[in-house]
Amino acid sequence: MPLTIPAFATPTANVSITPGSINTDVGGSFTINVMVSNAQNLAGFDLKINYDPRVLTATSGSLTGTLFDPAKNNVLIARADIIQAIGRIRYALAIIGGSTVTPSPSASLLSVNFNANDPSSSPFDSASLYPASIVMTSIELVSLQGGQTTLVPTQTTDATYMPAGDVALRNVGCRAVNNGFNTNAKGFTDPLFCRVVNNGAQSITVRGDFNYASLGGLSGSLSGPSMTLAPGQAAEVDSALTVAPHTNDVFFVTGQGTRLITFQDGSVLAIQSDPNPAQGLAGSVVFQVTVTSPF
Repeated sequence: MPLTIPAFATPTANVSITPGSINTDVGGSFTINVMVSNAQNLAGFDLKINYDPRVLTATSGSLTGTLFDPAKNNVLIARADIIQAIGRIRYALAIIGGSTVTPSPSASLLSVNFNANDPSSSPFDSASLYPASIVMTSIELVSLQGGQTTLVPTQTTDATYMPAGDVALRNVGCRAVNNGFNTNAKGFTDPLFCRVVNNGAQSITVRGDFNYASLGGLSGSLSGPSMTLAPGQAAEVDSALTVAPHTNDVFFVTGQGTRLITFQDGSVLAIQSDPNPAQGLAGSVVFQVTVTSPF
């Protein structure tokens, strides 16, 4: 049937990939759903999704449990393609017989299963590939009302993938060895540390990162040496704040653990602390260092 251009009064449908931020660990798997809302009397869709096949492998797509579930509707599937070599997914389908479906208030159009590739397995991969986007390059929603088929205007929201941080802070998290730092008694270097734990299921490389800003207008960042942690292993990552002679200032320092993934090309992907750590753990901690110089 011929399609008509939608009238200006036609509401704009929202189509989004959920979850929008994916942090599955390397070698793990996850599922995305293409969700639709603010649409009525849908009779079909034509959807294209692109992703980076160096980072992700799409293993399968499914309409089961979705708005266009073939078990519930007489669906003609024109395309159901996953082309891993170029990182493309294409689904095109329509309900036969004049029936339509309406999300209430939202529903899935399609679910896709992915595997997260090992980013260090290929000499052609690089840290620059991350974060990796999962993008709806096009979506056409078809509405059927009064025997007339209409294209529904849409706005889309894409998703990004990043390997899991798998490192979180434990106990007191981070602090300076001397939060009250007298340069006459202690010198000009104050050690900093974070107590971290590997929350993941595989060994990871971690370091401590510290960003600081002072009331006197000083700011900067510090990083310590890296170390390898086995699953569940806890450790302390270190660095140090060095101040100039005659410094009298208050520094606010944000400390966190950072996971490092090194690629064969020598590039390094730095992934910050787990933003949603397990109960009793933290992602980052802000602490204060008061520096006094009596002379």
